[in-house]
Amino acid sequence: MLDQQLKEALHNCRLTCHNALNSMASTQSSIGMLPEIGAAFNQLLANLRQSFTSLGIAFKPPVTIPAAIQQLEKITQQMEQLVSCVLIVRGELHQEWNLGLSTIEAELERHLDVLEGEGDYLPSTGMVWEAIDRLARDLSKDEKSAVLKKWKLHQNTVEDAWQEFKDLLECKGENDDGGWDELGLGEEPLSDEERYRAETLLHASIPRYLDQYQHDFQPLITLSATFVSDYDDAVSAMHSKQDEKDIDIALNKLEETSTQLANKFRKQSIEKWKERYDQEKGKWSNRKFDMSSLVAAIE
Repeated sequence: MLDQQLKEALHNCRLTCHNALNSMASTQSSIGMLPEIGAAFNQLLANLRQSFTSLGIAFKPPVTIPAAIQQLEKITQQMEQLVSCVLIVRGELHQEWNLGLSTIEAELERHLDVLEGEGDYLPSTGMVWEAIDRLARDLSKDEKSAVLKKWKLHQNTVEDAWQEFKDLLECKGENDDGGWDELGLGEEPLSDEERYRAETLLHASIPRYLDQYQHDFQPLITLSATFVSDYDDAVSAMHSKQDEKDIDIALNKLEETSTQLANKFRKQSIEKWKERYDQEKGKWSNRKFDMSSLVAAIE
């Protein structure tokens, strides 16, 4: 039977960690984003993993009660510190860390239940380790990294939808036209060049401009999610037997969202091409100077 002090320590750890995690849903710190917050969060995860390892050693029969209580207090403190980090960050980074830490806390509660019931705690220790490792392995340490990660998930969905659309085009006409002729898509399958051009989508080109983006990332991610949804709807509308009016509506909606997305980076795009133009103009001026020097030397 567990010592009463140890029972209380298990209860306090569970309750404090649970309350700390609940605070993430309703509270955010007014402190600005700290430059080293990502490294600090990562180190806290490593410390938390070590504390669970030490807790397992302390529970090895016979249970070393003072050591077990000490590790439970450490775990409580480290979870509170991790929550404090989550409350400081914003946007996609906040969502990523929040989700990962919530998963850890859920495994923590199951692990404490096993310890309190004096069950086999090795499997539940492994589940806590796995939850910590999953978050730490691909941890975004700043908002831009978190945005790029979410953008990649969106892009994967777009690529899947595009593959579905290509399959539709390449399968058309095998049995019947299914109404495809009305769309004016032609009789030939996509050439490799057309595939390449089509896969160089607007959505895929956006990440290269994120370094120059000076605004809040959250509206951009929201617009990206809308683009993915509209793109998927447009591809679904292309299935044979669909009403032509529905197809037009879906394509117009996608065009509108694409325009909004492009306009987010219109300034950066114009500046990029202006810089390229200035470079080319400079090269041409140098060539003219070299030619003038050559003519003068010949004369």
